[in-house]
Amino acid sequence: MHREQGRRSAWFRLAFAVLVAAVAVLSPKFAFTDLPEHTVISNAGSTTSSDGDQYSAGATVKLASTGAYQLMNVTLNSGKTVAARWNPCQTAITYEVNLSGLPKKKRAAMLKTIKASFTRLHAATGMTYRYTGTTTFVPTQENLAQQPAEIVVAAVARSLTDFPMTSRSLGYGGVLWSSWYGSQGEGAAVMRGYVVLEANAIQKLKTGFGKGLRQSNVILHELGHASGLEHVSSRKEQMYPTLTSASPSGYAAGDLAGLAKLGKKAGCITVPSTLSLHDLS
Repeated sequence: MHREQGRRSAWFRLAFAVLVAAVAVLSPKFAFTDLPEHTVISNAGSTTSSDGDQYSAGATVKLASTGAYQLMNVTLNSGKTVAARWNPCQTAITYEVNLSGLPKKKRAAMLKTIKASFTRLHAATGMTYRYTGTTTFVPTQENLAQQPAEIVVAAVARSLTDFPMTSRSLGYGGVLWSSWYGSQGEGAAVMRGYVVLEANAIQKLKTGFGKGLRQSNVILHELGHASGLEHVSSRKEQMYPTLTSASPSGYAAGDLAGLAKLGKKAGCITVPSTLSLHDLS
């Protein structure tokens, strides 16, 4: 169980949620397993902080095209439920990349794939993502508020993070969100996102974009978590919790529908001026 961080004031209260990522079993058949859902405070699939903030996975929404998506929901102080999402009206969501776990000769190709994945995420959400350089930062359960950029993608050995990655893991990803209430209204917004790629494992996958067992599909899956998407039960979607030779090339119909619900078309989020980054520490 993760412990709650942050402080409560008359204007807002902080809550944190960490979404699970795809994890891979590097067997001859490349079968993949999944980790149980993880949040800061866990309670049988949902979470409740000491202040009463609640998080749960929303029901899977099925589409006529047989696609599906699932969002992370936040229950506000009033009892209203909203999706945990980034404010799409901010100028840009910054991201930095740590590729220190990869051989130097492979870093340029991985950086190119990560940047191209953010381009695809932009096409799906309508939001702007700005690359601001490389970093040595490695996301852990305790340091997300101190990230040098709003999203960090780190390809490192799993031993460098305390997320529950196993010897069979490919990656882990999620978000940090904040909720508030008071005279300025109430709401919630994602403040940080992260992707940790198991450096040794992901090198064993195919490069480039396409169907199946590819690095790009793992990255896109984890960026889906870093945007507020949960796992779904449809094998036709990128957010299905196992990566197989039948995994789609990029985001499928359900993935795109879910990302649209979290993106620019969902409208601006008015974050109180009293909420600043130091309040996340």
